[in-house]
Amino acid sequence: MYVCGVTPYDVGHLGHALVYVVQDTLHRWLEFNGYDVHHIQNITDIDDDMVRKSKELGITIPALTEQNHAIYLSEMDALNVQRPESFPLVSGHMPQIIEMVAALEAKGFAYEVDGHVFFDTSKTEAFGVLAGYTREGLRSAPRTDTMPDEPEHLKRDGLDFLLWKPSEDADAMFESPWGVGRPGWHIECSAMARATLGDQIDVHGGGSDLAYPHHDSEIVQMESVTGKVPYVGYWVHNGTMQLDGVKMSKSLGNLVKVHELLDEGHTADAVRLTLLMTHYREDRDFSREQLASAEEDVALFRRAAESKSGGAEQLRAQPFRNAFMDAMDNDLDTPSAIGALRQLAQEVESGQVASTSGAPAIAELAGVLGLTLGR
Repeated sequence: MYVCGVTPYDVGHLGHALVYVVQDTLHRWLEFNGYDVHHIQNITDIDDDMVRKSKELGITIPALTEQNHAIYLSEMDALNVQRPESFPLVSGHMPQIIEMVAALEAKGFAYEVDGHVFFDTSKTEAFGVLAGYTREGLRSAPRTDTMPDEPEHLKRDGLDFLLWKPSEDADAMFESPWGVGRPGWHIECSAMARATLGDQIDVHGGGSDLAYPHHDSEIVQMESVTGKVPYVGYWVHNGTMQLDGVKMSKSLGNLVKVHELLDEGHTADAVRLTLLMTHYREDRDFSREQLASAEEDVALFRRAAESKSGGAEQLRAQPFRNAFMDAMDNDLDTPSAIGALRQLAQEVESGQVASTSGAPAIAELAGVLGLTLGR
């Protein structure tokens, strides 16, 4: 399981938390079902924003990375997001990146112009398939704010994308067959995923804004190098977190931050539950009303999980567990799973389900959603 991680040029926000809470919940659900999960999440420490921000602050890229990734980890720890097995750094995988670019060039999938190396998208029919575009449709496809600028005038075709470019920036310059430079964005994840998980992986996650061009580029890079199809078995793209209808973005500054909500006195469980109350694929607007509702649910779950009351026969808890599991198996339908958990908690509180079976079931299923209930 490979998840596109943060670019730590600044602190994160609730949109980032959405990605990693969703992926963590999927991780937990897979483990609940008996799978061994090898979960890798990269850190993009070499890119345009990292170079720009380190210059602005007058610090090195490694210092900037360490500073902001520590903040990220503290916030994810607060939300009970399990840490992946490893956080590979782009800077730590330069030999693998260069090897992959060279292999693409040797196989005829890439070309070099003035120290820039581009992927030749005319050599594959797969480019754009993930995002649902034909080759001609890609020419008018909307570009996301995640896409860095590229030297369009050097490309054979506007759909081609950058694999390597010259660089003289401190902390972001590496020797290569094409001169001193640094990698393009897309090749970084392909090389890190391959180095840590192999030529093919089961699950790849990230925000929906990464489907094109980032993930479509990953697919054609990896499949062109290895000849193995498919590169990814299941793509798990979550929707965007918005504020007043506009996607939260560090570049726009329209952010709600995790630590701000916690400092206001909201529980970490409620913040996490809020992110799961809408289906992961859907875009959503941050809602304080929904956050208040989540606080009520969390309080209910906690009371019911700690209940010592009597009640009806023990088997009454099982239908709610079944409903929860059916919802989670239905494309990780967390809103319906939360509904089943809410019903079970209400039944325990009302004495319709014995706490001897209901309370442990609530604690167990809440744990699948990553809620601690004060434990």
